[in-house]
Amino acid sequence: MKKIIYLLVLLFALPSIAQESKNTIEVIGEAEKVISDDSYTILIALQQVMVYEGQVETEATSLAVVEKNYIKKLEEAGVDFNRFKRNTYYEFAMSYSQSRESAYYYLKTSDKDEVRKIMQLKSSGMSIANIDIETTKLTDQELVDLSIKAIANAKEKAEAIAKKMNKTIGEIVKISDQNSSFQYIQSYGTSTKQTHGVTVSFELK
Repeated sequence: MKKIIYLLVLLFALPSIAQESKNTIEVIGEAEKVISDDSYTILIALQQVMVYEGQVETEATSLAVVEKNYIKKLEEAGVDFNRFKRNTYYEFAMSYSQSRESAYYYLKTSDKDEVRKIMQLKSSGMSIANIDIETTKLTDQELVDLSIKAIANAKEKAEAIAKKMNKTIGEIVKISDQNSSFQYIQSYGTSTKQTHGVTVSFELK
């Protein structure tokens, strides 16, 4: 009985063993994509202003006054402070390193000019804590189109390599595509062009 079971297992395993024993060539195909920005989230910090009087740090401007002055600056620039939302999570995360009373607010917008306007505002006790850029997500069709281009590029590479080896390539054995619809912009990057890569294995004859 054991011999029969062993033979059955071996029989079913033979096709996969034969497939794995094939000579293959694996290359990474590439296609160029351009990343576009979709929206911006600007995080501002409002803090009480402290000054030193001798060896003692005392309050020069309270947080309430700092906030009032900044709201006025925003109104003069044509930005409604009511559009900002308070980021209490960030306040809690930063509380261990803060010695001044602070409040953090964020605004999400797709208007670049509005972001520049807020960045250029100068108000005592206010600073820009962070700016996040969200990119446009790729559609399924866009992902497919990029992968098809990358696979075609992989085929060109594989054919060129095989020719140097006096061989030819056959059918595609395996495709590994790890790309997703999420895009990213490199920090302090000056280029929006990135690579869409797909790993492709071909039969090598």
